[in-house]
Amino acid sequence: MTCKTSILAAAVVAMVGSAHAAALSPSEVDDLVGRLENTYQSRGSLEANFREERQVKILKEPVVNEGKFWFTPPDKVRREITGKSPSTTVIDGNTMTIFYPNLKTAELYDLAKRPSLRDSLQALTAGLNFQKVRTYYNVEASKDGNNYSVTLTPKTSAFRKLFRLVTVQLDGNLTPTRSDIETARNEQIAITYSNVRRDPINDSVFQFSPPAGTNITHPLGS
Repeated sequence: MTCKTSILAAAVVAMVGSAHAAALSPSEVDDLVGRLENTYQSRGSLEANFREERQVKILKEPVVNEGKFWFTPPDKVRREITGKSPSTTVIDGNTMTIFYPNLKTAELYDLAKRPSLRDSLQALTAGLNFQKVRTYYNVEASKDGNNYSVTLTPKTSAFRKLFRLVTVQLDGNLTPTRSDIETARNEQIAITYSNVRRDPINDSVFQFSPPAGTNITHPLGS
């Protein structure tokens, strides 16, 4: 997959460590995953502000993005980046649209015709809502006080081409607080979340039509 998918991955997954964390046993990991599945099944939607730092090899300083994202399982995502280079990414389950207002350009991806891309996006969101997470990942976890770090290692070679290691850091309420990803290109992406909410999200959030005059492209074909 392209860097577009890895950028989306940065909105929903992470890697983080703790010097004082105690590793959980396999049975404790099973119990934690079960609790996460139940929590996110009953209160699945997530809405939060984020700050992302992306460390790229060719750049001395990290690329910093700030914005907001919305997520409703299993396949509805909206991610808005603000600042000098804004963008809006919206996935409604069947279509992914990436809009660049400064360029007056929108990229459209038909997920129904691109099952490999859809599968990759479902795997990435599984790392956020933990539904069927074991389908895509080997799972390990540790606990530091009331906080958890859940480390996800991709099972298939297709996903290992995108990233090497994913971990989600959660507070005592099993709410994500920080996320990072180590990509297959050795890039490090760190994200912190604030104002995290689990209230139901209106479907209109995941409906997006580019403004009049937008140049619409189909990078993977129509």
